[in-house]
Amino acid sequence: MHIPDGMLEARTWIPAWLGSAGVLAYGIRRVRQTLSDGTIVMMAVMAALIFALQMLNFPVAGGTSGHFAGGAAAAIVLGLWPAMLVMAAVLTVQALFFADGGITALGANMLTLAVVAPLVGWTVHRIIVRPTSSRGARLGASFTAAWLSCVSAAIVAALMLWLSGRAPLVPVVGVMGMWHALIGIGEGVITAGLVGYLLAVRPDLLDAGRPIDVRVARKALVGLGALAFVAAGLSFVASSSPDGLEYAYEHVGGALADVTLLGSPMPDYLMPGIGNETLAGILAGIVGVIVTGVLAYTLLTALRARRAADTAE
Repeated sequence: MHIPDGMLEARTWIPAWLGSAGVLAYGIRRVRQTLSDGTIVMMAVMAALIFALQMLNFPVAGGTSGHFAGGAAAAIVLGLWPAMLVMAAVLTVQALFFADGGITALGANMLTLAVVAPLVGWTVHRIIVRPTSSRGARLGASFTAAWLSCVSAAIVAALMLWLSGRAPLVPVVGVMGMWHALIGIGEGVITAGLVGYLLAVRPDLLDAGRPIDVRVARKALVGLGALAFVAAGLSFVASSSPDGLEYAYEHVGGALADVTLLGSPMPDYLMPGIGNETLAGILAGIVGVIVTGVLAYTLLTALRARRAADTAE
């Protein structure tokens, strides 16, 4: 669901940039108050994992594919504001290093995947889950929250296409909604699987806002980190079919201008200079996992240091 450069008009992507930047700036203010060593590590690991899982496009139907977005999963595990920052880090790495999503459209992708998806997923999950909820109820709530977050983000993307004059309202909303209702099933299954894993090994990590002791949570963190590298290593099995957004634009949208504003070191998730495409994809995925995790960790550590400096003054 990553919108490339040239798909949106300036009258749409500029407000999307401003809106998403404002929300994320507020999110930074909220998150910096509660950052701890454990929280930083958990957010960095989740960023790396979501990056890796997003590489695994899965076939849906009719020659179309979908991929895990991760906004709801991040919100369920980390809480709303940390999830938004994690998703923003993932999208930034994808746009700058892999040409996945445009530079002008980064604000629009932030709006759909880093703001709307976590917000809807978090809200739905909070409404459904109670302290007395059973394991099955929590898994069902995770699936429902993820499905609705996927469809909601797709509808917002469709509205931006319409506002840009790229597609008529009813057809683009209908096509995006239909395909992402199917893609959302995969989103829900993966999210429920992640929640189920944490319920099995460290259920306390799902108490968003609770301080995380890295030593106590080491097993879960190592497991999630290992899963990220496994997913990156399996990137060669990803479907090459167009995703729901590409399908919708091809069938109900206008002609897409081929715009490249900034060169990327590993476009299309391929390591340059490697003749074997499968190996090039695996290496690019592993590099992406490391870069995303390190970037998130570095920025969050700097944010905590700034908070400490402000407190000392």
